[in-house]
Amino acid sequence: MAQGSDGMTIDHEGNVYLTGQGVTVYSPAGQRLQHIDVPAAWTANLCFGGRNRKTLFITASEAVYVLPMRVHGVW
Repeated sequence: MAQGSDGMTIDHEGNVYLTGQGVTVYSPAGQRLQHIDVPAAWTANLCFGGRNRKTLFITASEAVYVLPMRVHGVW
């Protein structure tokens, strides 16, 4: 299934995070790993930041959401 995305980012393991209705995470091989529900109609963009790049910042239609992560964003 094809999925469009307004924004995307990648973690140090090579997983790709796509925005839309929440955030969908795909492995480097293209396997869907996880869907992160966000209490907003639409997510527009996202990035890793904060100390050691272990915080995922998600901009959405109503607010900005912050999610602590076990993985970090690429350097």
